Amino acid sequence: MLTSEAVQVMVKVLAPYVGDTMARSAAEAHCRKLGFAGGPLGPEQRDVLLVKIGSGLNIFLGRDKSAAVIAEVRRALDDAGARP
Repeated sequence: MLTSEAVQVMVKVLAPYVGDTMARSAAEAHCRKLGFAGGPLGPEQRDVLLVKIGSGLNIFLGRDKSAAVIAEVRRALDDAGARP
């Protein structure tokens, strides 16, 4: 899955919790900072990215809700990547 596609999936899941602008800004900024922008996003990179996003969500949602939302993002990314 391309990083840009993964960002779209993440934004779709995160937006109801933090808003579209914040979800998109966070996902894109973390991708840039981690050097993941512009290419494919592998499983290891995805896991690193989700940890970073999850730590930021802790501030807004608390640990338990953040963990549940990140699990939801992970499922959505798995579903999107499984499509032919």
